[in-house]
Amino acid sequence: MKRIRRSSNARLRGRTGAAAVEMALVSPIIFLMFLGAIELNNLNFIRNTAANAVYEGARAGMVSGGTSADSNSAVMAYLSKVGVHHGATINSSVSAQEVTVSVSIPMNLNSFGISRFTSGYNVMQQISLKRETPGDAE
Repeated sequence: MKRIRRSSNARLRGRTGAAAVEMALVSPIIFLMFLGAIELNNLNFIRNTAANAVYEGARAGMVSGGTSADSNSAVMAYLSKVGVHHGATINSSVSAQEVTVSVSIPMNLNSFGISRFTSGYNVMQQISLKRETPGDAE
């Protein structure tokens, strides 16, 4: 009895181009997930940068003789070093007992290109530190 064997090409004849179609369907989803992960990483970076910037600004204003202008310039210098200064709004108040510094950074001006999804979202950080007085013990 003679066996008839089908060639491997006969089985695959109906599946030609299936991998290309699957890739065309899945690649936009994977690409959007990848861009979303980059944008969330950028948001976290800006949030941490804003927290560090207000801390540095408060440190500049809390020393004896520190002014609100010193705080503002320290915050702007810190934000400029990392390139997150676009559209940043800085408010600082220096009283006899404490220094309060706040910063608001718009995400749409500091985004990697998906700014239409981040418009209207601002990263805001604020800190208050006690001022140093000349008679304080170390």
